[in-house]
Amino acid sequence: MGVAFYAGVLGVSEGLQAVARRRTGQRREDRLYRDAKLPVWAPPPAAFPIAWGINSACLIAGGLHVLNLPARTPGRSAFLRRQGLAWILFCIFTPAYFGLRSPLNAAAVTTAYTAATLGSLQAARRLPDSTALWALAPTLAWLAVANPLGWTQAAWNRDRWWNTGPLMSPPRRWVKRSAA
Repeated sequence: MGVAFYAGVLGVSEGLQAVARRRTGQRREDRLYRDAKLPVWAPPPAAFPIAWGINSACLIAGGLHVLNLPARTPGRSAFLRRQGLAWILFCIFTPAYFGLRSPLNAAAVTTAYTAATLGSLQAARRLPDSTALWALAPTLAWLAVANPLGWTQAAWNRDRWWNTGPLMSPPRRWVKRSAA
């Protein structure tokens, strides 16, 4: 069931990505992240699929655990609603950032995803065991890096979708050399 759910999430994200690419006239994936001005602490591009593979596996396992709790379990409904919102935001991230070529969209979606995840954490604290809390841990750790990265990238780079930026120029010593 978890694999089918994740396949569906990825399918929706890819469909939205195709729509966004058509809207911007992209024919293939560009090198938006690799070519951006990034802070020296930014993860390499290869870290993202690894981190999100781990995050997604943990979140799905935690979600299935909570889904299998009795319907009247305190925190269950709130957790599932907030995780539902988080998965919607997960589906939107790639098209909003890469498809529309918008670091501002990426920062905003990441912030909203973080709020949904923190809401899930609050709900998970009411559950009878800590399984869901532990399932959120890798994602919360990743978001501790992703939020400052998203807003830094949004400030330092041109946003083609919103036709704005860069909003500021960083000191050269703070900028990571291109991964190109």
